[in-house]
Amino acid sequence: MALLALASSAFTVHAQSNMTISGKIEGVKSGQLILLAQVGENQMDTLGVASFKAPKFQMKAQVKEPIMAQIVVKGYGGGFNFIAEPNAQYQAFLCNGEGAYIKGGKLQDEWQGFSKRSAELHAEAKAMQERYEALRAANKFRSASATNDSLRTLQESIHTETQSFLDAHDDVITAYTYNGNALMAEMNLTDTRRLYDSMGEGAKNSPSGRIMLQRIQRMEKVSQGRKAPDFTLQDLAGNNVTLGKVKAKVKIVDFWASWCGPCRLNNPSLKKIYSKYHDKGLEIISVSLDNVKERWVKAVDQDGLPWINVSSLNGWKCDVARTYDVKAVPAIFVLDAEDHIVATNIRGEALENFLKDKLGD
Repeated sequence: MALLALASSAFTVHAQSNMTISGKIEGVKSGQLILLAQVGENQMDTLGVASFKAPKFQMKAQVKEPIMAQIVVKGYGGGFNFIAEPNAQYQAFLCNGEGAYIKGGKLQDEWQGFSKRSAELHAEAKAMQERYEALRAANKFRSASATNDSLRTLQESIHTETQSFLDAHDDVITAYTYNGNALMAEMNLTDTRRLYDSMGEGAKNSPSGRIMLQRIQRMEKVSQGRKAPDFTLQDLAGNNVTLGKVKAKVKIVDFWASWCGPCRLNNPSLKKIYSKYHDKGLEIISVSLDNVKERWVKAVDQDGLPWINVSSLNGWKCDVARTYDVKAVPAIFVLDAEDHIVATNIRGEALENFLKDKLGD
C-alpha cells in the first residue's frame, strides 16, 4: 500500500475511541501499533496506540472527521494507509508485501476500489506503451501507429474516469489526491492555487485540504513582491546573523550546499558579481543546506566565498529552506533594501543585468 510521507514528529495522543481496526498481522510476533495522521504541513497526530501479539490485533482510536491515516509498527519502516472515519469498523490484514488490506468505512472502500481500478488501467497502458515501442523497434510502423492511437484513447479514458471519480468526491479523497499531485510535481504557487481553487468546499475543509492551503500560504510568503521572511542562522564563527539586520541596497539570499555541483559552478559567477557590486550596495547571504560543518567550511574555503555564510547544519530539514519553499539548489532570492522579494532564481548574465539596473554599472 502507498506510504504517507511523515513531515515531523509533533505528536498528540487522544484517549477516547470511536473507531476500531481489528484483524491479523503477519511477519512480526509482537509489538506496538501506532495510528498516525498528518494534520499540518509539519505536524503529525497520534490517533491511537495498541500492543499486539500475532496473529491478531485490535486498535481503537478517536477520529473527529475523515482523515488519511497510517498504521505503523513501532520500530519498523513503512506503513499502511487508509481513510479513517468516525464510528467506522475496519478489518485488516497487515503484512510485508502483496495481500495486505484495510477495508471498512464508506470512503475507504470507495478509495480502495478506485485505486485497484486505476492500477489495472495504468498497467494496461504500460503494457500498450511497451508494445508500441517494440513495434517501432521492429519497423512495423503501421501497427505501431494503430497501437499508439489505442494508447492515446486509453490514456484519455483514464483521465476522464479519474476526474469523474474525484469530481464525485468533495471530500478528503480529492484533497489528498490534489495535494499529493502538487507535491510530486513540485507545482509553483500559481498552479497549486489553481488546483486548490478547483476543489469544492468539502475537500477544502478536509484535513488534506487545510494542509494544501497551508502550503499555498507558505509559498505566498516568498512570492515576488512580498517581504521576505526574516530568519536568524549562525555563520562560520558561530555568530548569529539575522537577515533583517543586514544592511544593503540589494541582498541576494543564495541557498546552496557543498555537495551541489551546479551550486559550486555558480559560485565563480556570484564572486564576479559580488566584486563588482558590493561597494555599490550589494550583499550576499549564502544559506548552506549542509549537515556536516567540516564539509561546509571546506567548500567555502575552496571556493573563496567572501560574503556572509550561514547554515542550520540540518540539511534539507533546515526550517529556513522550508519556509522559502526551496525544493532544489541553487535557489536565489533577490531582495531590495526593505527585504521585499524583487526577483527569484535568476543567475549569471540575467542576475548581473538586474543588478546593473538596480545599482548602476
